[in-house]
Amino acid sequence: MSTTTETVPAARRRLFGPFGWPPPLTDSLALMAGVMMTTGLPPYHWTGILVPVAMAVLFRLMLQVRRPARTAWLFALAHQATLLYWMFFLDPAKSIPTRALVPVQAVATVLYVSLFYLLFGWVFRLLRDRLGSAAALALAPVLWVGMEFMRGTGEMGFPWCLAGSAWIGTPLLPLAAAAGEFGLSCATAFSAAALVVLFDLRRSGQLLERAGGLRVCLVGVTALAWIGLAVGARLETDPPPVMAIADASTPASALVSVDGVLDGASSRSAPVRVAAVQANVTMRDKWDDAKIDSTVNPYTSLTVAAAADSAELIVWAETAVPAYLRYEATLLDWVRGLARDHGVFLFTGFPDATRQADGEVLKYNSSGLFDPRGALIDQYAKHHLLPIGERMPFSQYLPFLAKVDVGQAEWQPADPPAPIAVSSRHGTFYFSGLICFESIFAGLARQSVQRGTQALVNITNDGWFGKTAGPRQHAALSRLRAAECGVPLIRCANNGISMIVDRRGEVVASAGLGRRALVIADVDLVAKRTLFVRYGVGPVFVLLGIWIVVVLVWAMARRRMQAQERGPERAPEQAQAEE
Repeated sequence: MSTTTETVPAARRRLFGPFGWPPPLTDSLALMAGVMMTTGLPPYHWTGILVPVAMAVLFRLMLQVRRPARTAWLFALAHQATLLYWMFFLDPAKSIPTRALVPVQAVATVLYVSLFYLLFGWVFRLLRDRLGSAAALALAPVLWVGMEFMRGTGEMGFPWCLAGSAWIGTPLLPLAAAAGEFGLSCATAFSAAALVVLFDLRRSGQLLERAGGLRVCLVGVTALAWIGLAVGARLETDPPPVMAIADASTPASALVSVDGVLDGASSRSAPVRVAAVQANVTMRDKWDDAKIDSTVNPYTSLTVAAAADSAELIVWAETAVPAYLRYEATLLDWVRGLARDHGVFLFTGFPDATRQADGEVLKYNSSGLFDPRGALIDQYAKHHLLPIGERMPFSQYLPFLAKVDVGQAEWQPADPPAPIAVSSRHGTFYFSGLICFESIFAGLARQSVQRGTQALVNITNDGWFGKTAGPRQHAALSRLRAAECGVPLIRCANNGISMIVDRRGEVVASAGLGRRALVIADVDLVAKRTLFVRYGVGPVFVLLGIWIVVVLVWAMARRRMQAQERGPERAPEQAQAEE
């Protein structure tokens, strides 16, 4: 066929391949839906309704296009690129050797996360081809929750702004107490599928014809999911007993025994006055040894102010002390003196290291609690390290990866968070540390609360990302951990956002980006735990498992009915052939 008679779409494909311009309408809609998805997630509030709408557009497109995987991938590229744009503005000081690697890392992250959506679309097509459009739509929420679960698993886990985070800052946030962020994601995904059903009914059910029973079930299970979350959020259980504190990679017992502080201490129920010190030290001053006063002066003055305001526990940011504190006598004396002179518990972040018997030095992104005597009584070192930024993934299995230098810190992973005791004349309460992006992992917070933690303390340094959406998203996601576990959260960030959050995820006090401030408030210690702490995401997978059985049974019954309907039509042909 000559080019003069060739259709315009075919000619465009000949000239530009599958990404010709202008793109097909379905591709444009997928891209727009991806952007819509971003606008419904943090840092935006009260726009969460856009998330199920965007997902509904995606599901509807995947039902009608020939290649659903490509459509899901385009959706993901638009969504993740607009969601993670701030990664292109990373300040490379002390973290990435050249500015040229910053966009490379950002692009790689977007592509990596988008692969999960590509897999989602590929499996969706398999279901559509084998079970039909109605069954594929009904199972789309199952695939979505599974895809998000995979995103947060393993060393490369990155569950950043999942669908459930759309409801942060809304009255639906406390529902996370029932089944966590994945419970909210599950209900949101079912809502999206129900929207497709309602849209199809308005168009006379052309796409999902002869699937009336399944459509009713899909709308019904959507309502059931939300009702289940509402009921489950009201159910609470007694707190678990405090389990023995696991030894940290660099145990404080080598310096001061914890046992003497805990002996005879009773459990505390009275509120605790806590303070988060937001020193707002610039990233370039922070790591300059000649400018150590830029760290010492603000932390000293704000800590003194917090102590004067009756704070019992004062929290500093991740690597607030920019040195290997246990081996820097001058800085160690400074921190000890502040805690001792003002009679406060002081929890701060700092790099740490230990030397093994074979001479190998292991480095950690660590934190520690100083008591009112000035003694370092306990430590927590980061467990889930940032891939590439803090450690090359899978280097424990492939040692040569550790020799690839892209500026990573090469920290060592330590034990998961465990309860740290704060004992005073009012009794003892327990908190657990979460360092940096550990706050986006629901499992870490849940495990620590299962072991007796009464409050979460998230220390971080988001100064690398400036005044972009990144620090705002990070801060918003930490609120989910408080709402899921039913415990208060104290968040201290070097350059913001620092805040104190109650057990329902509501912000009690906060300080914005780029400010030097003291965030202080009374924290209530409630002796109850949520359904999520006890059962995790188990209820979600039970619901999804039952739903899979329902859909498969319906699909098989429908196939039998279709076979029976075709039987009489083929009978005359068979009889004629026999004659």
